[in-house]
Amino acid sequence: DAEESTNGGSVSLTSSDLELGADGSTNQIVGMRFSNASVPQGAAITNAYLEFEVDEVSTAATSVTIRGQAADTAPAFAGTTGNISSRPQTLSQIPWNNISPWDTVNVKHQTPDLSPIIQEIVNRPGWVSGNAVVLTIQGTGRRTAEAYDGEIPAAAKLIITYATGPIPTPTLTPTPSPTPTKAAAYSSDL
Repeated sequence: DAEESTNGGSVSLTSSDLELGADGSTNQIVGMRFSNASVPQGAAITNAYLEFEVDEVSTAATSVTIRGQAADTAPAFAGTTGNISSRPQTLSQIPWNNISPWDTVNVKHQTPDLSPIIQEIVNRPGWVSGNAVVLTIQGTGRRTAEAYDGEIPAAAKLIITYATGPIPTPTLTPTPSPTPTKAAAYSSDL
């Protein structure tokens, strides 16, 4: 994971936590990279979300927007100026408005459903199962989560549920036609 200041574009790769929104008075963009996302190209994403573990109590009014990197496989972050903000973004974006207070350390919180973002990425013609996904978060306020460099087991996780195979054909009988589904969790890395 990485953080980029919106004032000047400096990038930090070694923070022990992720401030979603602002770090003090400095607004920033948080980037998280999930390598080896084993989702087949074109799979139907039925649900996807990020799970964060609280690192610091934060109760200020906070709203952010989550986007993905529009890439077949997202490269690792680098410490160069603008390395997060210069990446092409998905058309899909999900608001996470009025985030409830994070008032207890080590408690987990989940984002809204991010399936439109993940669907856009895995529908790319060059997407291959096992590629890397980058998600970014930018907004106002502050929620402080554990980072990969702070506590690896507590780092942000991307959970994706998807279905593969043909779409079930409606029948006139009340017999259910199950569609295979799969869920997987990915931890952020650099």
